[in-house]
Amino acid sequence: MSETAAANKQLIRAINRFKVLHSIREARVMSRVDIARKTGLSQASVTGITAELIEEGLLFEKQEGKSIGGRRPILLAINPDGAYTIGVFLSIQRISVVVINMQADILISAKRDLPAGIASPEEIAGEIVQAVQKAIWKSDLAKNQISGVGIALPGLVDSKSGSVQFLPNYQWRNVNLRDLVSEQLEVPTYIENSANTITIGEQWFGKGRGCSDFTMVNLEHGIGSGIVINGQLYRGSSGLAGEFGHMIVDPEGPVCRCGRQGCLEAIAGNNAILRDAGILAKKGLWKPDDPGGITIEEIIDKAKAGEKCLCDIYAKAGKMLGMGITNLIKLFNPELIIFSGKGVKAGELLFEPMHRTIADCLFESMDWDTQFVVQEWNPYNNARGAGALVLQEVYKSPANRVVPVI
Repeated sequence: MSETAAANKQLIRAINRFKVLHSIREARVMSRVDIARKTGLSQASVTGITAELIEEGLLFEKQEGKSIGGRRPILLAINPDGAYTIGVFLSIQRISVVVINMQADILISAKRDLPAGIASPEEIAGEIVQAVQKAIWKSDLAKNQISGVGIALPGLVDSKSGSVQFLPNYQWRNVNLRDLVSEQLEVPTYIENSANTITIGEQWFGKGRGCSDFTMVNLEHGIGSGIVINGQLYRGSSGLAGEFGHMIVDPEGPVCRCGRQGCLEAIAGNNAILRDAGILAKKGLWKPDDPGGITIEEIIDKAKAGEKCLCDIYAKAGKMLGMGITNLIKLFNPELIIFSGKGVKAGELLFEPMHRTIADCLFESMDWDTQFVVQEWNPYNNARGAGALVLQEVYKSPANRVVPVI
């Protein structure tokens, strides 16, 4: 057999392994007969591939399925301990880190506050490396048990090159943070916009599993989104799709951190809520517990308790968010929209005016049939999404895999 033929045979087998793993991941448990039916592979091929995956520790025989005559089938499931990855989320003042297993369950979580004045790419990379090394030590895993490290951040990222094209939090432009981290860790490293990593996590392991067309809206300091079309994350021609928060909804509105005026996140993002609440506090329209340290949690609590001026802030934010969501529905007609991020803690303060605006703005004669799901707030969701970014590569077909940097 020629070297080319041998290479092609190995590639085909690797792709078939992916088909088997992918089918079991989606179904959670599956018999060999159902795997063959789903993938189109022969039962002999499925038997051989699953035997290899069991030997490698990626699959295990879980339980017997229901019999429809004859022997009860043995069901296969993903082995949670078949692989481990680390997810890192870089926010304004801290680094969040998780160690997750092959089902994206969080095993270890930790936060590392950044020292005052830390802002350069080299300094931040060093802080990330220390946080990852501590997480590996805390998890009691060996470094060679880690399949990779994923980094998520709220900025414009070219995931293929590893370059952060723009990060508003630190005013970075064209910084290859991935390489700075991987050179020190010597572990396969990936990087992506945080909204996309959460979307990947939801698609592969969460509320978007099995849904081929959905949009994830991340309500944080800013507002990000991830878009899945026909089962694929939509990145756009240059990888910058999904900047939902910078959709202009009010040309006369406040200046956004991007420099433009009237962006959605400049009105409905948590930073905007904090800004507007602070202005009203200075005018004496409400009294914060600590005028110099207003938090989004305090604003939400007092708005829910009936503080009218704070309710009005959320009413406006919800209306503008509803206008933006309406445009997403009209553009993409998604089956599902998932809301995540700290902003969801506002609950009906934000979502009631949002839903009312959506109902007013959609064509009544058309059945859009979009479902809305709110993901419960967890401070480690962003880091978990970054870890899922690496798991995606573990599961993926070699024909579609991103080459990591080590």
